[in-house]
Amino acid sequence: MDDFARRFSMRPAKLMWLLGAGVSASAGILTAWDMICRFKRELYITQRKVSPQSVADLSSPAILATLDAFLAESDTLPEPGAPDEYSALFEATYPQEQDRRTYIDHMIRGMKPTHGHLALAALLRATHCNIVWTTNFDHLLADACARTFDTTAALNMASLDGTLLAGEFISEQQWPIEIKLHGDFRSRRLKNTSEELRHQDAQFRRQLVDACRRFGLIVAGYSGRDSSVMDALEEAVGEHGAYPNGLFWMHRGEAAPFERVTRLIAKARAAGLEAGIVRIENSTRR
Repeated sequence: MDDFARRFSMRPAKLMWLLGAGVSASAGILTAWDMICRFKRELYITQRKVSPQSVADLSSPAILATLDAFLAESDTLPEPGAPDEYSALFEATYPQEQDRRTYIDHMIRGMKPTHGHLALAALLRATHCNIVWTTNFDHLLADACARTFDTTAALNMASLDGTLLAGEFISEQQWPIEIKLHGDFRSRRLKNTSEELRHQDAQFRRQLVDACRRFGLIVAGYSGRDSSVMDALEEAVGEHGAYPNGLFWMHRGEAAPFERVTRLIAKARAAGLEAGIVRIENSTRR
């Protein structure tokens, strides 16, 4: 981590950020892992017609094992721990898009930016960072920027309802920019399900690949679960001049990252790029 900090300090505005759900966990927003556990429990309760109290404690290994055993009987859902587990369970639990939107809306309502969001907003204001990509639906970075810049107009934001805006913002250097790869929670097009994730907007993916030819990338709070984003990051490795200021993947805990992440870093190194896993610590479970 100290090595990364020194490198970052020498590369102002040359590194983009890609944020996942982990960066919002300390704000009280559920991580993908927490949501997976809750989806399993909801399916188990409604399909087995058991009391919610019987599986209320999701910190219990015995209860988690019961839920995994239940899902292992399914012919349609992925194995526990599979990369597409989150999206498949979300779709199975709430098949209708409007219900998934309502679920996300309730989950993030009233949440406030964390110190991490405020720190990133400070980097944006100091022009030590110009572009943030995110798979998150929340508005915490925008709220942090409004507080840090003392205006709601400072951050240029593009989501799935305005895919062309991302390219325009970048080409015209309208910094700072936040690009929501899976859509804003208020957007009409949310990308939660396996089918939707497989068809991640082609323009966004291309813009991400192109941006990775101009900037380095820091990935934080993102597990690498959805193939659409990982495909783009891998595709960028093969582009001329890819990740000119490095590819740094923040990883928490002792367990190994997803195989897809390890493969991406190995591929980047094999191509002669500066790339690595940066071990970090915090107090948030998984």
